[in-house]
Amino acid sequence: MRTRFIALSCCLALTAMFVYAQTGDFQPATIVSIDKLASDAQHPEMGDHYRIGMRIGDTIYVCRGSGTPAQYMGWSPGKEFPAKVDLKAKTLTVKGPSDQLVELTITGKKIAK
Repeated sequence: MRTRFIALSCCLALTAMFVYAQTGDFQPATIVSIDKLASDAQHPEMGDHYRIGMRIGDTIYVCRGSGTPAQYMGWSPGKEFPAKVDLKAKTLTVKGPSDQLVELTITGKKIAK
């Protein structure tokens, strides 16, 4: 009976460890604003750029992202997605609605009031 209890405890501990490893450092982030930047006639490749404000805790990260409009289809102010901040690389990695990872470039940050 005791060996079964120890084996079950080990299995539960391993399961918890794998779940923690899967989530990584992701934390809830709320979209504060999302704006599609105007395209320039001289630079059509800049047409699919977005300015996105993401709030994590008391900090609002102002970011830029690029991609197809379908990639940002489910994004709107007030929605919450898991995100991970890398201040060294100045990136914010967000798991979108379809669990697709979107990497945004942090252009600024400010403390929310």
